[in-house]
Amino acid sequence: MANRKGGKLWSPGTLKSRGWTKELITQLLPRPRYRHWNGRSVPCWRQEDVQAAEATEVFQKKARGTAPKGPALQAAQKAAQAGAALLEQAWQAVSHPEDGAGTLAGYYHRAMVDHLPAAARGRGLRSSQVTGFLRQFLALETRCDGAQLPGDLTHFVQAAVWMGANPKAPLTVQVLDRYPQVLWGAAEQAMEAFAQAQPEADGAAFLGREDFPVQQLLSRTLGTVYSVWYVPQAIRTSLTALLALNPKDEYPEARAMARHFVLHLGGTNTGKTYAGFQRLQQAATGVYLAPLRLLALEAQEVLLDAGVDCSLTTGEEEDCREGDTHVAATAEKLNLKQPYEVAVIDECQMIADRQRGYAWTRAILGVQAPEVHLCAAPEAKDLLVRLIESCGDSYEIVWHRRKTPLVCMDHTVDYTRVQPGDALITFSKVGVLSVAEDLRQAGKKAAIIYGALPYATRRRQMEGFLAGEMRYVVATDAIGMGLNLPIRRVIFMDTEKFDGVERRELRPEEIQQIAGRAGRYGMYDKGFVGATQNLGAIRAGLNTVVPPLQQAVAGFSDLVLQVEFDLLEVLTEWNRMPTVAPYVKLDITRYLTLISKIREQGFRLTKEEELRAANIPFDETEEPLRDLFFRFLRLHLQGEALPRPELPEGGTRTLPELELYCRKLDLYFSFAKAFGCPVDEEALYDRREEVAEEINEILLHRLKNNIRFCAVCGAALPLHHHGRLCEACYRKQRRR
Repeated sequence: MANRKGGKLWSPGTLKSRGWTKELITQLLPRPRYRHWNGRSVPCWRQEDVQAAEATEVFQKKARGTAPKGPALQAAQKAAQAGAALLEQAWQAVSHPEDGAGTLAGYYHRAMVDHLPAAARGRGLRSSQVTGFLRQFLALETRCDGAQLPGDLTHFVQAAVWMGANPKAPLTVQVLDRYPQVLWGAAEQAMEAFAQAQPEADGAAFLGREDFPVQQLLSRTLGTVYSVWYVPQAIRTSLTALLALNPKDEYPEARAMARHFVLHLGGTNTGKTYAGFQRLQQAATGVYLAPLRLLALEAQEVLLDAGVDCSLTTGEEEDCREGDTHVAATAEKLNLKQPYEVAVIDECQMIADRQRGYAWTRAILGVQAPEVHLCAAPEAKDLLVRLIESCGDSYEIVWHRRKTPLVCMDHTVDYTRVQPGDALITFSKVGVLSVAEDLRQAGKKAAIIYGALPYATRRRQMEGFLAGEMRYVVATDAIGMGLNLPIRRVIFMDTEKFDGVERRELRPEEIQQIAGRAGRYGMYDKGFVGATQNLGAIRAGLNTVVPPLQQAVAGFSDLVLQVEFDLLEVLTEWNRMPTVAPYVKLDITRYLTLISKIREQGFRLTKEEELRAANIPFDETEEPLRDLFFRFLRLHLQGEALPRPELPEGGTRTLPELELYCRKLDLYFSFAKAFGCPVDEEALYDRREEVAEEINEILLHRLKNNIRFCAVCGAALPLHHHGRLCEACYRKQRRR
């Protein structure tokens, strides 16, 4: 930094590098000048003043050591070499114990000897520092603090340079005489502290690794080296031995079979699933896998109506029938040990979903059936073929085309002028309820479908629409996944949705999935797609070719439980391990979060129990459900029966209260099944049906009490409305 008068100014950083301390700056230098540098004021001193002060006896005695240069550096390097030779000679002069402490002491010795050349380039030490560091080292034989040991050894290395330059000094001789014994004593104490902190650790295996990171011992404690270096290495070694790099190799029973796949590809409402069902009904045994409980239930009913004995299994309910030959299930519930003649896996484009896609990957790679039918959107073709070919299985592709044309309307639609057979699509529960109430006030009864609606109620709403009791549908995108309803027109009321992270524009595949519900074959000659606003975005989405899927999501198997380390550490390392293309790892954030919360609550579970608990399907971010989950866990560990959740007595029950209660009943069933707790399934089914009927009554007759309305005219407030008044009343008030 230049001085305006032509001299040079030195900053505090420069002075520090020259050995100055705060005390010396205050004692020897004049008041600093201040210069602006990068937006801040920096104190500076003239070069001439600094150099003059450095020539004084006070500075020479009290200054910190500075890094040697030129001849001084050469002398320091020579001293470091001599110091290393002295330490090596002292170490080799005696025999060493062949236990863990002896091994660790050898590591400490090697780390310090290897670090001595670097120590030669460091700042020189004052004589008082040398004496202090060497006596500190000698004290380690009997008084060793594991947390401070890396620093103590580093200080000793710095002092060992002085020892190399002063080999005959009495303190040097004293240190060399006790050098091996000090290291053994320090190592024994470090091992004892490590064993107390990590009682489950295999110290012999840890210290016996050929690639042990010796140099880390000068910067990290033994426990830190174990946790940060050894545990991940050991976990990866175990996982590599247990789990195949390629997920397909985790299913040897399926790999031993000669399987044939039939890919049913096409858009929504093209008959893909129907074609698979035709073959499933003819099979002696079979399994149908769906993304939704409602679809699995619908499949069970279709098969039962066809005279096929079919059970149902989902995360929230089971209907196991004695002597069954077929099973309808959600994708996660596939029994990989059970062989089938035919398997039908629906909505296989879900394989790319980061939360649930692993279930489709697992089913496609591992289902034990010689004939497998995959129903998927066209963009999944290349990815599915790649997986099938990697398994060495054969396949054929059957393209399904719409039998009723899908036409995009050329004008926007006023949703108050809906026609029978219309489905109005919004993307929030409030939006669905508001629009449905608007229609009801106009004398138009609409079926209501949204994600949080209990399945039994959703089924009632669908049945009402199918029976003609309701001639309209108001729904979220929950309608897009496999629900076959006699819809003539799909009308989008919005082109954005909140996906749990952000509010974003609809993707082309989402638009096509939902729009495809229009024009059910056998009922309408055409299907129509429209919008109440931004029709151009809907038209563009319909005309866009969805790019091929690139990745299949792979999950972990129960083999992770065989790794002899903490489950959270094992899952974390599994997530870091590479996998081959086209696979990507399942997002395990929920597993890590839920297991951590279980431990924070003070529960002590086995690894199997922790994983079983983390697999229970419920929304752990919802406080009432999380509290109920921990209550169930506490009762189970105490050996007590799980009480079925009940609603408070009396009072008018609101829609949110009843929906939450249904989720509690689902958690009750799922927890009981996961941990083998007794549950009266018939009574639970009846209770679900009672609540579903109560919710249905609200949707049909008391919806007005459960949503927000205009404070002036009483009209249901429309989608995304934030004020207390509807737009018409707001404009009237402004005109006044």
